[in-house]
Amino acid sequence: MNKRRIDATFARCKQEGKTAFITFIPCGYKEKADTIPILLACQAGGADIIEVGIPYSDPGADGPVIQRAHQNGVDQGITFADVLQTVSDARAQGLTVPVVLMGYFNNFLQYGLDTVCQHSKKAGVDGFIVVDLPPEEATEVSALTKQHGICFIPLVSPTTVDSRMPLIAAVGSGFCYVVSLTGVTGSRNAMAVNLEDFVVRIRKHISLPLALGFGLSSKAHVQAAGKLVDGAVIGSKIVNVIDEAPRDQRAQKVKDFCLSITQ
Repeated sequence: MNKRRIDATFARCKQEGKTAFITFIPCGYKEKADTIPILLACQAGGADIIEVGIPYSDPGADGPVIQRAHQNGVDQGITFADVLQTVSDARAQGLTVPVVLMGYFNNFLQYGLDTVCQHSKKAGVDGFIVVDLPPEEATEVSALTKQHGICFIPLVSPTTVDSRMPLIAAVGSGFCYVVSLTGVTGSRNAMAVNLEDFVVRIRKHISLPLALGFGLSSKAHVQAAGKLVDGAVIGSKIVNVIDEAPRDQRAQKVKDFCLSITQ
């Protein structure tokens, strides 16, 4: 079951006393042919889990960097089926770390919820993060993912009230994505304050491993996050690394960046 791959990863990281390092890669960025080498580069650089972004025309939760990456994917005509094929091909080329698809509910709905679970399982996907699906509306998706052995990874943000957290715990599996601040994605120089209180509040209700995202961009951020949570997600910064790399060095530069976090 795919679910076990995520569970095993967090268990191993805990045993090793390390923070799970999670990378976010928008599918098709900067070009379609870049994605598989970049996924393998993340793995070679020590990423424990990889989130793959499904291009979407209206990514409201994302800041300008990821929005641009989404638009780039939309402009190339990259579909959900293309994303699944990319994951499947990457698996065939040696990708073994857990892969989580991150997208908006419309992405999943248009594909068909049951079909998307079947095809994702077959492609080697381990989990879904549906950015704009509130827990109150996630019961059906959560049940379907469970049926197919895929994790439904919920989000919790500083504006989430305590009364909603048991519901988040009920629908979630694998890990819980902790949004470190209100607002949109994007790398920042400083991490959000009051994180400690926020994490304490979450842990009262949710026993899943917690991974912190939105705004992390450095080894110092990952180390600071590791004092509070089980995993740390870096996304926008990696998009910037891809942007700044010469065309034939994109995967290598991503690997180098990942190594700068993990070594």
